[in-house]
Amino acid sequence: MGDCLTYPALPLAAASGLAWFAENWWVILQVACGLGFVIFVHELGHFLVAKACGVKCEKLFLGFDIGGMKLASVKWGETEYGIGALPLGGYVKMLGQEDNPAAAAGEAQRARLSGDLPAEPVAGPHPTWDPRSYPAQSVPKRMAIISAGVIMNVLFAVLMASLAFKLGVREMTCTLSSVRTGGAAWRAGLRTGDEIVAIGGRSDPIFNDLRHGVTVGSVRDGIDFTVRRPADGSTRTVLLKPDTDLGAPTIGVTSPYSLTLPTDLSRGLVGAAARAVPAFEPGDTIRRIDDVPVASYAELLAALSAKPAAPVTLQVARPTKGPDGSVSGTATLSVELPAQPRLVTGLAMTPLPVKAVQDGSPAAAAGISPGDRLTAVDGEPIGDPVTLDDRLRERVGQPVTLTLTDAAGSQRTVTLTPRPVTWRDDETAGIGSPLSIPSLGIALPIDALVAAVAADSPAGRAGVKAGDRIVRAVVTEPGEEPDPKSGIDISDQEPNWPVVTALLQHLPSGASLTLTVESPAGGERRTITLSPEAAADGFVVDRGLVFEPMYRTVRASSFGDALRRGLRKTKEDLSMVYGFLGKLTRQEISPRLLGGPIEIAKQAGRSANEGFGRLLLFLTMLSANLAVVNFLPIPVLDGGHMVFLTWELLRGKPPSEHVVGVLSYLGLGLILVLMFFVFGLDLGLIPRR
Repeated sequence: MGDCLTYPALPLAAASGLAWFAENWWVILQVACGLGFVIFVHELGHFLVAKACGVKCEKLFLGFDIGGMKLASVKWGETEYGIGALPLGGYVKMLGQEDNPAAAAGEAQRARLSGDLPAEPVAGPHPTWDPRSYPAQSVPKRMAIISAGVIMNVLFAVLMASLAFKLGVREMTCTLSSVRTGGAAWRAGLRTGDEIVAIGGRSDPIFNDLRHGVTVGSVRDGIDFTVRRPADGSTRTVLLKPDTDLGAPTIGVTSPYSLTLPTDLSRGLVGAAARAVPAFEPGDTIRRIDDVPVASYAELLAALSAKPAAPVTLQVARPTKGPDGSVSGTATLSVELPAQPRLVTGLAMTPLPVKAVQDGSPAAAAGISPGDRLTAVDGEPIGDPVTLDDRLRERVGQPVTLTLTDAAGSQRTVTLTPRPVTWRDDETAGIGSPLSIPSLGIALPIDALVAAVAADSPAGRAGVKAGDRIVRAVVTEPGEEPDPKSGIDISDQEPNWPVVTALLQHLPSGASLTLTVESPAGGERRTITLSPEAAADGFVVDRGLVFEPMYRTVRASSFGDALRRGLRKTKEDLSMVYGFLGKLTRQEISPRLLGGPIEIAKQAGRSANEGFGRLLLFLTMLSANLAVVNFLPIPVLDGGHMVFLTWELLRGKPPSEHVVGVLSYLGLGLILVLMFFVFGLDLGLIPRR
C-alpha cells in the first residue's frame, strides 16, 4: 500500500557545497528525520491495523525498493523492515495486496490456497484465500486498514501542532510592510503600517492566518478583512477579492518588518545604508531618526519621507557581547545615513492606460478610472513616468490639472491635489507590476517603448533613440557577468519596466544593466550595457535599509490550550489543502505552484532554521497534506482503494479484476505524470510561470 507526496510550493533559494552541509548538518538531520517520520506514521497506521486484523504484513518500507534496491533492511518475525533506494514515499506489503497492476494477478494467485478458485474473491472471509491475506478480510476490516494511514496522519498532525504550541512558536504578525501596486489590498487603500485585526470571523490573526484565509476564501465573493490604522486610530472592514494573475490567489501584501537589521549581513547592505558612518552591524535596532522617535517600520518610513534629500542621524541600539560571545547588553550610538539618489538610465518610457485606482485617493475623487490614459500634467507632457511621483510630491497641497484620454478616445481634464505619501508600495512583487503613483493613487503600467532619451545620460551615450523598444533587461551585480537566464522579458503583455527600475535601486554600487534593444525599422535587435547614474532630483526613501520580519511568540498556556490550538491548526491545514485542490480544479490556481520532494525538503530546511517549533508546524501541514492527497479517489492511492471497497460493500461483490486493472493502470499513469511534473518544477526544467 504505497503513498506519494506533493506540496503547494513556495520559492526558496538553496545553498550548495560541502561547506554548506558541514555548517547545516543538524538542520539536515532534523529535516530528514521529520520527513521520514511523517511517512512512517502513515504506513505505521496501515501496518498496525492490518496486524490487528490478523493480516500478514510482509514488508514495511520507507521509500521504494524498486528492483530490490534498498539502503537497509532487517527481517524481524514475518515482516521485513527497510529503507528503499527511491525516497518518494513508503509502503506496507500485505499478503494478497498489490498496487502494481502488472503484478496484481500473480500476487492474487500466490495468496490463494488452491488452484480450484473462483475468478474473483468475494466480500468477507473466503476459504479459497489464505485466511491471513488482505482480500480474505471482511469489507469493514479492509476499510479500516485502508483508512488507518490517513487517520494516523491526522492524529500525528494534532500532536505535533499541540507540542509546537506548548513549546512556543514565533509567528509573524499581521502588520503590513508594503502592498503590491495595483493589487487587491492596494485598490482598497491599505498601506504600510496597517494592521489586519480580523479575517472573516477570525480575530487577532497571525500572518499565516492571512495566507490560510486567502487560500480557502472565495475568489469570486471576496473575503472580509478588518483593518486598523495606527496612524489615525481608525478601524474599518473591507471586502477584498483576491487576484489570481500570479498563479495563486493573493491580496498583495508583504509580511511585517521590525526595526532590527538582519543577523545575516553576509551580502552587505546597498545604497545609502552601505555608506552609513559608522557602518551598521547585524542586529542593530533603529530607535530615532534625528529628533523623532520611531517605534515601527511605518513610522520610520514617515520620518524618512519627510527628508528624502537630506542626510539623517539615526539613534541605534547595538547588542554588546561578553567574552563568551553571548549578548550581555545594549550600546546606543549615532549613525549618519546619507540620502540615496535614485539610479536612472536617461530613458523615458511610454505610459499605458491606468490599470487601477486606489479607493479614497485623489484620483478616485477626481473620477479617474482604469483604462484612462494620462497624457499631460498642467498642459505639459508627463515626461519620464518613473519620476512623475517625485515631481508631484513637490506639489502636495497645490492643485494639479491632468489631461486624460478614455478608451473611446475622448479627452478631458481633471483638477486634483496630490496627497503627502509616507508609505511604501511594492513594485517588485510580481512580473508585470505597474508603476505606483501614490500621490495620485493610480497604478500605471509602463510600456518599454522609448518616448525620449536624455542626451547626456547612460542610454543617450549608448545610442538608444526615441522609438526603440526594450525587450529584455538583465541586472548584474558588480564583478559578475550578465546571466541571460536571470533576465526580465518586457512586452506590452508583461510591461516590466517598473520592475527593472525598482530593482536597480536595491543593488550594490557599480551594478550594470544590459538591455536588448529593438529598433523600429526592421525590428533589428542589439545588446547594450549601461551603468545607471544618480539622478539630480528623486531619491529612494528607504535608503537601502533592510530589516528582520516582526514576530510574536505564540505559546499555549496549558495542555488543554495546546490541544485546542493543535486541533485548530490541523483543521486549518486540512481545509487549506482542500481549498488549494479546489482552486486547482477550478483553474483559480496554477499547477506550477506544486512542489515535489526537493521543494518539500527545502521548505522543511527553512522551517528548521526558524526553530524546532516551526519545523513541527511544517510537519503538521505536511502530514495533513499527505492525509488529503492519499485519500483522493485515484486508483493505487488509499482513496482509490476505498472507492473499490465502497463498490464492493454496496454491490455485495468486488469490481471485476479487468476493471480494477485498467483503472489501476490509469491511476498509476496519473501519479507518474504528476511526479515527473513536480520533479521538473523542482529542478527548474519546467518554469513556474
